[in-house]
Amino acid sequence: MMKTKLVLIATMFAGISFFAQEIKIKKGEVSLDEKVVAKVDDKGRIYKFSDLGNKLQFTATIINGRTIGTQSDNGWIEYTGTNNVVKESKHAEGAFTLSMGKLIVQSALANGLITKDGIDEAKVNEFFATEDRSLSEARKNGITAQKTEAVNEDATGISIDYDGNIKDNTGKFIGTVTRANIEASQSKFKSKSMMDKFLEYRVFDVNKILIAKLPCSDSDMTNEDKGLVIYTYDNKEIPMTAKNGMEFKIPIAVDKIASRMVKKLYANGYTLGDMKPTIEAAAKDKRDAANQRSVDAENKAKAESSNIYNLPGYVISKEGVKKEGAVTIEFESIDAKLGREKGISDLTNYGGTVTVNLDGKNEVYKAKDNVKFCAGEKCFLGVSGTNTLGKSEFCEIVSENDGNYILNDVKSPEDYYIKLTSQPKAVYLGEKGAFGKRKTEKIKAAFDEYMKCPALDFSKYDTKTKDGLVHVLADYSAQCKK
Repeated sequence: MMKTKLVLIATMFAGISFFAQEIKIKKGEVSLDEKVVAKVDDKGRIYKFSDLGNKLQFTATIINGRTIGTQSDNGWIEYTGTNNVVKESKHAEGAFTLSMGKLIVQSALANGLITKDGIDEAKVNEFFATEDRSLSEARKNGITAQKTEAVNEDATGISIDYDGNIKDNTGKFIGTVTRANIEASQSKFKSKSMMDKFLEYRVFDVNKILIAKLPCSDSDMTNEDKGLVIYTYDNKEIPMTAKNGMEFKIPIAVDKIASRMVKKLYANGYTLGDMKPTIEAAAKDKRDAANQRSVDAENKAKAESSNIYNLPGYVISKEGVKKEGAVTIEFESIDAKLGREKGISDLTNYGGTVTVNLDGKNEVYKAKDNVKFCAGEKCFLGVSGTNTLGKSEFCEIVSENDGNYILNDVKSPEDYYIKLTSQPKAVYLGEKGAFGKRKTEKIKAAFDEYMKCPALDFSKYDTKTKDGLVHVLADYSAQCKK
């Protein structure tokens, strides 16, 4: 009884109520936000709902949640129509109340049977047009399945002697099972009862390799309430049920929990004997799977990054020599994207060097040498003056006019630069400053000093955007070049 109450309370506290209406049940009337919408007659656990004209519409009761063996459910609302059709409905999502009557009303609201304007008779007739006992059927089928499962497990013929030796149906020794008291802090099994003691059953193969554990208490009531679970070496969790009555000091040979645990393991493929090859193979599979997940995560991170890996292209060195090969450059850290660099300082100058593989040999080129390279459909130019640390980096070429470039900072895509062939560095003419937003006068001063062309009127250009800088270069080529 206590357990069913706990299950019901857990259901009711499953989430914050989505019912905006304030529900009241008083003197045989149901009110929503102080408005009477239905009449109710509750006798025992049966609630009879009528419309305001006293016409009976349906009855309802709560079926408590329960745990039977390894199966548990949260219970449901059982409705019965005036045509004697039974309809079972799960508790309304987010239901929140300790009142049985209000819990039923919340379900009726969720099913549209009761509304803010009263009982919807058309909806009631539609609701009870067909019967639905699927929830009670599921409970019954679950119980039947457990019984069948237990019969199959018993058919394995597994036995345990008084020393905890496990034998198969031919009497062959295949492993051992132990039972020991442990501290509560060391157990996965939790109980709020101060009276419970904690135990752990362990099953080993013939090599004394641990195959599975089962933590529990010395109380059948607590075990049934919490549920018994076998934890296997390969991280499987197998629920089970068994009772030892009031006595947990019985010999291991007649311990029902030990017996059911071993039989269930055997029936689930853990046949004991020499399991070392199986365990080693499983461990290898686990390592391989982990390695593959790591590789997949890295490949995904690379694909979603701004980096370029082994893309056909070419590089033009500072001497003007063009070399074709597979181009690789990292603008951002893959380790950082994957969370591998926590607490580790990374001093790599991302975007500062590009690698070109020429016939199996890598050649590295630096951005500070004003190297140009292309990979796929994109081209990049190595420049300095693009960050506050004074480092050189490769920026994407987004426009070119007579050897002058508009560049985009790959690491800060919102930032654009001008690089004139007559200037050793690129210039940023946007609003972003080292200590906040730059004033217009400072941007103008930088513009005038870099362009060195009085014919260009700074006020005519939007130097924050690509299109604005393209306009600058066009006028520069037309008005400033000698």
